[in-house]
Amino acid sequence: MNTLSPIDRELLDNIKRRIVKASGLEDKADWVQKDYEFLVFFIEDQTGVSLSLSTIKRIWRNEYHRLPHSATLDVLSQLAYQMDWLGLKKKWLSRTPQTAMAEENKRKRNPLIYIVAILALLFGLGIFLSLTLDSPTSLSPSEKKAIAFSYKKSMDGTIPNTVVFHYDVESVQADRFFLQQSWDESRRVEIFKGNTEQTDIYYVPGFFTARLLADTVVIKEIPIHITHDDWFMAARQPMSNIRGFDRKYWSDVPYMGIDKDTLLANHIDLSQVFQLAFYQVQDFGLEGDDFAYATRFRMDPVDAIPCPNISLHVQGETGYYWIMFGQKGCESELYTSLGEVQHPGKYQDLTMFGTEIYQWQEVRFKVVDKKVTLMLNGKPIFSTAYSQPIGAIKEISYFFNGLGMIDDVRLWDRTGRLHFSEDFDSPP
Repeated sequence: MNTLSPIDRELLDNIKRRIVKASGLEDKADWVQKDYEFLVFFIEDQTGVSLSLSTIKRIWRNEYHRLPHSATLDVLSQLAYQMDWLGLKKKWLSRTPQTAMAEENKRKRNPLIYIVAILALLFGLGIFLSLTLDSPTSLSPSEKKAIAFSYKKSMDGTIPNTVVFHYDVESVQADRFFLQQSWDESRRVEIFKGNTEQTDIYYVPGFFTARLLADTVVIKEIPIHITHDDWFMAARQPMSNIRGFDRKYWSDVPYMGIDKDTLLANHIDLSQVFQLAFYQVQDFGLEGDDFAYATRFRMDPVDAIPCPNISLHVQGETGYYWIMFGQKGCESELYTSLGEVQHPGKYQDLTMFGTEIYQWQEVRFKVVDKKVTLMLNGKPIFSTAYSQPIGAIKEISYFFNGLGMIDDVRLWDRTGRLHFSEDFDSPP
């Protein structure tokens, strides 16, 4: 840890205010336990990094006399400003040099110091104006729209799939440029002026949003639909390492699954946490704001996973549903997002999503004009409404934090016409 200076505290206070505002919490002094717990959840949900409750309390209660760990500062800075702590601090100092010299001015009250401070202020203002005028944040919507960014797939209905991106950033002023193939920042690669093409490989199917970034600012986004002609199964361990499984690896059973021996033979360590995912990616011919969906699932015990859970994902062109079910007693770890409406188990009662997950469970999901009803084993458990359209359905997928299996997948339109059906009765 480093010594805490006045500029450090000022910057950290500003970061905290931005994060609190983004989370939707009230910026007040008398927070209760659930406020801190929700902030922990919000930070993890937005960054993928879990900070301890004690760390969050210490920072938000100002119970520190030295800077928090650099990794913690980077997480908070990235969330608030999309910059690491040191980069943000340098930019902060360049914008407000008078603050950085406040202590020195107190000790040395002479005309020369004031002259130096004024000159530094003017210099910093010049840097700020140059950053502002030339930075990608100053681009107008029409200027961003004019930036060229497109793609073509090397194949259709096949995984892996190489995608060729075409771009033109010659008119954009920035220090560095990046292309990110999806929400996953680990899939970000640097690109350069003077070049107009960049290739990347998609190892799983899905409906993704590729991003073109100037420094840390997203200046263009395009949808990428990587389809697959069949169901696709993949395991991740760790999350950055993807192992796909052809049908020859699937269990010879009347449902979709894979056995432990096959996972072990393919270097998936069952003594450690892993993710198992099933994907069905195509144009379903269904609108996400008016449809019905039914499926069955269950999991098998794995010693390394005391709280097994499944996430059901339905991805539309403009929005998505993310519905988690877990073993009874583990509901605090669950999370559900229906359109733009979020329901975190850390902050809300989601015990109705807890079930006997080692037995077959039937889920029915119905949406009528953006009104959602969820049923578990024939009983209604949850209903809500949202306002932002989901768009046409492009993907359904399942994510288990362990060994899971699915069966009897059905999708209907609002008239009851069946658009997709899979019972896995035919052997793989």
